[in-house]
Amino acid sequence: MLSREENELLVRVGPGTPMGELMRRFWLPALLESELPERDGKPVRVRLLGENLVAFRDTEGRIGLLDEHCPHRRASLALAVNEECGLRCLYHGWKFDVNGQCVDTPTEPEGSGLAKRMRVTSYPVHVAGGMVWTYMGPAEEKPVFPEFPWLSMEEGHAEPFKLMEDCNYAQAVEGTVDSAHAGVLHRSSPWTHEAKYPHEKDLRPKLEVEMTNYGLRYCAVRSLNEEMSHARVTQVVLPFWTFIPPDGGNAPEFRRERRLVNAFVPRDDYSTWHIQWFFDEKYKIDREHRNEEGGHWHDENFRKLVNKDNWYKQDRDMMKTENLSGIVGVVTQDHAVSETQGPILDRTKEHLGRSDMAVVAWRRAVMRAAAALQEGEKPKAATAHIDWSQVTAETFTFPKTSEWKKELPLPNEFRADISSAA
Repeated sequence: MLSREENELLVRVGPGTPMGELMRRFWLPALLESELPERDGKPVRVRLLGENLVAFRDTEGRIGLLDEHCPHRRASLALAVNEECGLRCLYHGWKFDVNGQCVDTPTEPEGSGLAKRMRVTSYPVHVAGGMVWTYMGPAEEKPVFPEFPWLSMEEGHAEPFKLMEDCNYAQAVEGTVDSAHAGVLHRSSPWTHEAKYPHEKDLRPKLEVEMTNYGLRYCAVRSLNEEMSHARVTQVVLPFWTFIPPDGGNAPEFRRERRLVNAFVPRDDYSTWHIQWFFDEKYKIDREHRNEEGGHWHDENFRKLVNKDNWYKQDRDMMKTENLSGIVGVVTQDHAVSETQGPILDRTKEHLGRSDMAVVAWRRAVMRAAAALQEGEKPKAATAHIDWSQVTAETFTFPKTSEWKKELPLPNEFRADISSAA
């Protein structure tokens, strides 16, 4: 468990908080590019790290991300007219370009220099992988954009999705930094029926954690038979990324190379943008199958239609005949347990076990990075020049006479200092 002070350090992400300042040193996926489909179209409200922002695509196709509130009388710029390369506030007509510069104050006296002196906070943006990304930290510390390999795949081979998760980002991350829960929460048969997959048959995997300069990786090793072991290696990239290994030989052929990446971007202290990419270099992603599996049916605000208000449509009869949870969709199952922990999990009341090893390692790593930033140490995961194509999540079998680290060695350039080990 954590102390109350440690829990506060972990979960608070607003401006000026240690964790919030750490988050602002990374490029963040902010919204889907498809949310801004046309020039001079409808502005989109965006909430990130406790800040209310507005995104828009201007007449020339450029994207701006500004403080939502006009600096004049604080009306929302999400109501603004979007035309002629700027947002014009409905209240008094002040107009702002994609860089946040005021370019017109029509209700001020002729010749007034007020517009030149007026700016609204703006954040730089970058478009990649179907997402609009932003950097919200000090301009002089802006890191190189992370060239994750799925961001440049051919059309149809990487699909981004976005959902709101009604809880703090940390418990959302912890739900995927946890291989032991997969054989229970996501069990594909009732408890009294025969288990189908290795992670369901062996509920006591041997977990091993290896710290890296970008975060950590961990392996869940399960016994297949007397000669062979089954390994699932998950990558956890600071501050909130989890790279999930492929299904492997247990899946139909067209899904064997499919991988999943999660980003849990804080909206504020109490809610999270759960952003996912499913990607597969060999086969195109089946979007309809993806929606059904992941529970990605949502309203216009990206809130799940199956949610806490309708108790995730849990079916008690299904629990007896089809799956353990009685809830349809892996994502909905994950959100159900994370959201019912409360908006912010009180970690002072936890009782952790051996299976929580990777969760504890991530907590230590991200809290250590936040505390170090306060002392002037820049986060390595943001500033290091990392070949992200080498940071892969894998599923494989290996002889019990070997070790998983020998089968999937960690490149030397990713090794953490001994002082960083969890």
